[in-house]
Amino acid sequence: MVSTISHRPSIELILSRPSGPRIAQVRVIFQPSSNDMQDVFHSSEAHPTHLAYVEWFLPLSALPDANNRMYKVTRLHKNGRRCGAVIPVNSILCSVHLFPHFGQVTAQQWDSFSVLDLCHTFFVNPFNDRHNYLLFA
Repeated sequence: MVSTISHRPSIELILSRPSGPRIAQVRVIFQPSSNDMQDVFHSSEAHPTHLAYVEWFLPLSALPDANNRMYKVTRLHKNGRRCGAVIPVNSILCSVHLFPHFGQVTAQQWDSFSVLDLCHTFFVNPFNDRHNYLLFA
């Protein structure tokens, strides 16, 4: 049985990766049964108890935007579909604040519930807390 902790796709996060932090959107957090986890990990080592399904963004832009000093991120797509993965929840470092990149797009249909699904490019706000400022500086 899978128990859902989060049901809304509204959490953005940074993941600890060997290649550096990556940004993803959490779609669901769940706890598989211990039997399912044994089948997946096949080892006696400790395995994660909670997993998250996330959808990836491309790596951050190399330099911040000249006007707002924020880094741009865009959703990662392959063959026209968003790229996702199941990851251990303990690999999540922190949440980040995203601003939609409006550009030339009409945003009349965007609201606080749909903007993460309808917008594809965002600015990462490094100024909302000290941890993010140091991480992105």
